[in-house]
Amino acid sequence: MEEYLDSFVCPITHDVMVDPVVASDGHSYERTSITQWFRSNSTSPITNAVVHHKHLVPNHALKQAIHEFRDRFAPFFDCDKSSKRPVPGSTPVLLPMLEPLPERGTFLYVVVEQPMPVYVAPSFVTAQSTSFPVNTIILGKERLYGEDNVIFVELSGHHEGQYVRESTRDGTPCLQRLEIVHTLLAFVITRPTPLSLWPSPSVPSNSLYKAYPHDIVSIEATVVDLEARTYGRLEQSKLWVHLDDWGPLIRLTIDTNPQLYLLPRAMDLCSNANNTNLGVPLIELPAFSLVKSNAAVSLDSSTTFVRTTVPSSHGNESDLHGWLALTDVAPLENPPPRIAEGPAGKLIQLVLQQAGMMALVLDEVQETGDVSQRMFMRHLPRRFERQLFNCVQKGMARTQVCRPLVPSPRVGRRIHRMALGPRGEWYCSGAKPDGTGDCCWASDDVPPRFRAEMEPNSLVTFGDNNEYAMVLGSGGVLSSNISTSLLHRLKRARRVHMMLLARYGGYVVKDNLGMDCSGLDPEFEAALRERPRGAGQICTGKPCACMASPRC
Repeated sequence: MEEYLDSFVCPITHDVMVDPVVASDGHSYERTSITQWFRSNSTSPITNAVVHHKHLVPNHALKQAIHEFRDRFAPFFDCDKSSKRPVPGSTPVLLPMLEPLPERGTFLYVVVEQPMPVYVAPSFVTAQSTSFPVNTIILGKERLYGEDNVIFVELSGHHEGQYVRESTRDGTPCLQRLEIVHTLLAFVITRPTPLSLWPSPSVPSNSLYKAYPHDIVSIEATVVDLEARTYGRLEQSKLWVHLDDWGPLIRLTIDTNPQLYLLPRAMDLCSNANNTNLGVPLIELPAFSLVKSNAAVSLDSSTTFVRTTVPSSHGNESDLHGWLALTDVAPLENPPPRIAEGPAGKLIQLVLQQAGMMALVLDEVQETGDVSQRMFMRHLPRRFERQLFNCVQKGMARTQVCRPLVPSPRVGRRIHRMALGPRGEWYCSGAKPDGTGDCCWASDDVPPRFRAEMEPNSLVTFGDNNEYAMVLGSGGVLSSNISTSLLHRLKRARRVHMMLLARYGGYVVKDNLGMDCSGLDPEFEAALRERPRGAGQICTGKPCACMASPRC
């Protein structure tokens, strides 16, 4: 008679059903137990498959059969020796729920005491024929309460979607938790080494995942089993390798001293030091990117594997950690110049005229906050060129000058303003780094009034036929032979950023009111008014050249 009782028992409570119902998975359950199950689950307790709906249909035939069975075989039914099941209506002993579950993560256990059966759901009636021997390491991804409040573990890796239990119904442990130690190790592979999704002392040689000779692999976590065997998880992956088998693995020394590297070309940042078949490209870093290492491994004199962190471009995403394989790239001995802040055009002074006359002065902001200057000059009037050198070398011994790019001394004066006219007339101004000792100089062929009234740090432009305009450093405007509209514009402006005089009375001026052009070459005016997207604001200009800042 016992063989007939299995169909009368609820798979969840293991009690003979009083009000059996049929769920969408086709199985019958006690109404109260399956209703409670569906409150926190959308899967079948037996198959673990997602149910299409949670509607319940009364199983009248089964209910009647249970009733008839109890009436006919009541003496046998109530006898302890006639049934393996509890008496209908008895309450199973539930374990206390001491932990806030479910909990997701990475959980490693080792099977203890006796082999562990595998379940298709967090229920004791769903056991399969599969079981794990004692001392097997198993990997789980979620802990949750199952039948009788016993904690079940959903497996990961080879047995995705299956379950094991942490204890028996009476609370006796079946699994022992293993501690995962987060670290950073690196190894070079000497012979083909199989990898596995679970830590295991023996992995079949035909494993789908392998590391090959000369591969570099980085390890992000280790675990030690009850027999003191150590396993490592490859960085940013689910693959494990047995680390005690030193034959195929040679440990490398990791240098954690921060270093700066300049990438010679675009390179992929990979999830693992192994960038051949195990590391996944995370992002491409453009050529000439500057990266700071937090770990580095040297394979030989020419190859270095560098681990770095790339900040996320989105605030809600975490930073990217990865490896670069650098060949013949040495770390920088000195830090690069600090990135200049503000409009680039305000750190650049350019004068340009016909016949190839040119002077370019670049301000460089140092790590200390000091500003040094570099000059590039070509075909300038000799006295103008000499005056620029004298300005930056004021008070210093003669320094050898190398063209075309010359770093100026950090003491002496810095050039603040320059102007060059179409006939070779010129003006320049400079001051000491602390702002004192400001001076200005001009060529002998400027108009006498210009020379008499010029001031340091003035904005100057020259035109044809003795035309000039000068916005004085102390305020005010001096001019000669310029158009009335330009003169009125200069006098109204609170701040003039750039101005130039062109042929036949043409001009362009940029001030706090905006930009005004008149009588310019059409192509040059179009370049001024219709700058390419992202070019920023015009900072300086000449009839055949203009400077635009990428940020303003």
